[in-house]
Amino acid sequence: MTVEGAIQQPQRLSHRVRLTLFLVPMAVAFTSAQVAKAIWPTLLTEAPWTLLAMSSNTTRMLLVQPLVPAHVFFGLALARPFLLVPLYYCFGRCYGDAALRWAERKLGPDSKVIPLVEHYFRRFSYALVAWSPNGIVSVMAGATRMRARTFFLIATVGTLAKVTLVYYLGDVLSAPLKDVADFVGKYQWYLTPLTFSLVAVQLWKRRRKNRLPIETVDEFEHELEDEPEQTATESNPAS
Repeated sequence: MTVEGAIQQPQRLSHRVRLTLFLVPMAVAFTSAQVAKAIWPTLLTEAPWTLLAMSSNTTRMLLVQPLVPAHVFFGLALARPFLLVPLYYCFGRCYGDAALRWAERKLGPDSKVIPLVEHYFRRFSYALVAWSPNGIVSVMAGATRMRARTFFLIATVGTLAKVTLVYYLGDVLSAPLKDVADFVGKYQWYLTPLTFSLVAVQLWKRRRKNRLPIETVDEFEHELEDEPEQTATESNPAS
């Protein structure tokens, strides 16, 4: 091994470890959300608290509210975003525009989500972070170098407000929500295969288009290396 190789190897290892620390939790978060989406009728009936831990979907949060104690609802509904928001923000902060382009590719070339968020983010960044500090918004906040103190303050206040609003809305609608839960419980063995099949088809289509945000460190590094070439090609289409 050359002296230059010996010097570069620790840097390479450090870079790969950092990527792993981002990619593994993001893959776990995506997988858990898809599992919750696929079998939510059974989870709502058998273990409703798991839906709060596995997904931040507002509709499912509302369905779960009458079925769990207040401390369980707030604890789990807040834990997931409070763990994932810093992860996505730091991911955007570390990889900048490449992180945004990676997310855009995973949504598919025909998706309008990221261009739309990018268009409005600079003018309404505080409102977007407060309303929905999800993966895309958090990555964008990090990539645009939004001050960390400002971002986390707004995201925390917005998340607390949203979860509190959902809790009290669920409290007001507890009777009809329990009726829905009873219906789902009665027919869960018919509903779950249906929801599972729908999610399986969606994931199969995303896999065919390389839109699954689950990949190895080597695959992500390869995409990062390709990013400058793609950017140069887009900026010089005549060349």
